[in-house]
This record gives sequence, structure tokens and C-alpha cells, in this order.
Amino acid sequence: MNSKDLRTIKSAHRVLEILEYFDRKHATATVMDLSRALSYPQSSTSELLRCLTRLGYLHYDRYRRTYSPTARVALLGAWVEPALFRGGAVLTALDRVSNAIGETVVLSTAAGYTVQHLHVIDGTGPDAVVERTGNTASLLHSPQGMLLLSSYRDDHIRSALHRLNAEEEDPEHRVRIAERAEELARLRETGWLAAPGCRGDGTGDLVVMLPSRCGSDRLVLSILARDEVIAARTEEFVGIVRAERDAILPPAPMPRPKPAEPAKRGAMSNPWAELGNRMIYA
Repeated sequence: MNSKDLRTIKSAHRVLEILEYFDRKHATATVMDLSRALSYPQSSTSELLRCLTRLGYLHYDRYRRTYSPTARVALLGAWVEPALFRGGAVLTALDRVSNAIGETVVLSTAAGYTVQHLHVIDGTGPDAVVERTGNTASLLHSPQGMLLLSSYRDDHIRSALHRLNAEEEDPEHRVRIAERAEELARLRETGWLAAPGCRGDGTGDLVVMLPSRCGSDRLVLSILARDEVIAARTEEFVGIVRAERDAILPPAPMPRPKPAEPAKRGAMSNPWAELGNRMIYA
């Protein structure tokens, strides 16, 4: 790969980080704000911001010398998962969970063989756990990854475990396939996982699986808090998230039965088949 290709890749990476910065901060920013926050050279940051402004993705306030996203950014990806995000049902429900709990709330999904945090709402207290949108976690060892893996069919789970084990460089971090598969099967029935201490700094996660629908990404909602908070409020947290699950992802409507075709003239009716239809659709 030549130096020109490397520069192009670096520029693409920085553009995405700039957009994620605005998504995280919900505020305008100057060139220096972004340069310091993202550790970019000031000249490169200024050039990228001017380019994004010319393309219509950023608005530049000449008087305040600040940048902010335009409506074009808000429309990016609106066609992806429209049932989830168009209209704001998911984010509104996450806001309600955040307001009720006061701790950091994270929405995550499986991206390939890693966990990716799609949206983060910071906690309000001084000891709130810090997380960033776009961060990733291990699908094999994080509580989010465990819950996401549990939602798949048993044969898919075993296939994923074999691949994740093969990619794990440290033999001590590899898992026993049969034992982990049994653990995931039990977790599938529970639908949530409390993992105090999983971050190694006195904080942990409580993760709840959100309802899945055909054609939609699997999603988990996590509450990040101090270990003692998770231990004391586990039932409360799970109850609050479960109360919001239908708002986050309403259950799919049951298919309506097809009307019975009229019997052909001269054909004998089957009373047992008719009885079976009434039993199924009663």
C-alpha cells in the first residue's frame, strides 16, 4: 500500500471521528476544540472541516468561528433499520431509561465478531462510568457479547465460538466450547446479565437483550455503574428496561390466516381439516 492510499485511509478515519465527536458532544466546536479532543494537527483538522463544509455536512458560523452538523448528517443512514430509528422511538426510549436510572446507558450490537457501541447517554452523577460511541468490546468476553451470542441458534453459536477461539492469541483466554455453549443457552432463557467487576476498576455492566425481529440487527441495552450500585439495584434496572422494550422494538404483528378457498363443485369436504383450521386460528 503506497503513501497516498495510507493518507486517504487516515482522512476517512478522521472524518468519521469528527462526526462521532459531534454526536457525542451535541455542541458546536472550533478547529482547536476538535484538534485537542481528537489529537489531530490543527492544519489537518482545519482542512477536513472546510472540506465537510463544502460538501454540505457541516455548517460554519463565521462570527463565532464554530462548526456544527447540518441536516444532511441527520439523514445519513435513515434508510437503515427504519423501523428502529426513523421517528426516534429507540433514542426516546433510551432517554427515558437514562432519566429513570441516572447511570450511563449504552446501546450496542454485534459488528462482525466484535461488539460495537452505537449510542451512549452519559450518567449524571460524579462517579458515572465513561464510555464512547463507536468503542468496541470482545464478543467472546464482554457481557454484551455474551448476551448477543446467546440470541443465535446453537449451531451458529458453536461456529462463532470456534472462530473466536482460533483468533484468540492468548491460550488462557480461549473458552471450552461445550461449557460456554451451555452457559449461553441458559443465558438465552434469562435475557439479561449482571456483570459487576467486569471492567476491573470497581465498575460493571448490567445488560438486557432487546427483542429481535427478522431482518433487524440484534441489540442489547447496557447500564454501566459502580459494582455496589449494580448489586443493589439489579432488579430495579431490569424492570425499568423491560418496561421500555416494547417502545424500543414493538413485537411483530401476528400473521393473519389466509381465507379458506371455496370447495370445488362436486368435491367432498374434509371435516377433520376444517376442525384443524378452527383449532389453529381460534
